Amino acid sequence: MIVTVTLNAALDRTLTVPNFQRGQRHRASQGLMLAGGKGINIARALKLLGAPVVATGLVGGRTGIRIVEELTGEAILNDFVRINDESRTSTAVVDPTPPTYTEINEWGPAVR
Repeated sequence: MIVTVTLNAALDRTLTVPNFQRGQRHRASQGLMLAGGKGINIARALKLLGAPVVATGLVGGRTGIRIVEELTGEAILNDFVRINDESRTSTAVVDPTPPTYTEINEWGPAVR
């Protein structure tokens, strides 16, 4: 069994926004939300390769609950430690025309 550890887990939201322009109102043509963070992403890749894996780390708040639900829905074994503060959300805006990628990351929670 391989164990991955994610100390700053996130809920990763990716929005596809054609012709994205700063300071303008847009509607996303597509949206995707996945549990993320480096250890979680590695766990997902290992599962796809057929390796036995369990994801662990720190999660908190409603976002943390959603991260665990997403992993459970993907049949990725997980055993996270709950913390008081809210886990972070990361938002990426992908513009296919021209191809650009903008990422906005929230600060991670405090660990006490």
